Amino acid sequence: MKRPAAYIVAATVTAFLVFAFFGCRVLGISTTALDFLKSYGWECEPYPIEKSEVIIPDPFDLVYESYNKLQLEAGLDLRPYAGRKCMRYTYRVTNYPQKTDDEVRANVLVCGGECIGGDICTVAIDGFMHSLAGKK
Repeated sequence: MKRPAAYIVAATVTAFLVFAFFGCRVLGISTTALDFLKSYGWECEPYPIEKSEVIIPDPFDLVYESYNKLQLEAGLDLRPYAGRKCMRYTYRVTNYPQKTDDEVRANVLVCGGECIGGDICTVAIDGFMHSLAGKK
């Protein structure tokens, strides 16, 4: 009788370990992205509200020239990733320091498993966008 119980415990532990290692990818959760945001002082909800594939243009257009200036403010640079496919993960920010009626979001660009850039923004028409390093 002890053997079947041991098998159940072993199966449960194995299932837990498999989820711990692979579950985040299956659910689309990027703990690396959350850690990256936290390194800049941003707290976010644990699950992305959006994720999409983006291609960083090569050469940069005017939009990406401007966006890369935000990256440079945070000590990042998208130029080495020009022409590459990346994933953009969007999270709800929970610790934005100023009161705003709009939902504040954090975008993180992930390329080859590495967080390479991002921004803090709202999607309101009169909203804002600034670097991960802080408000302009």
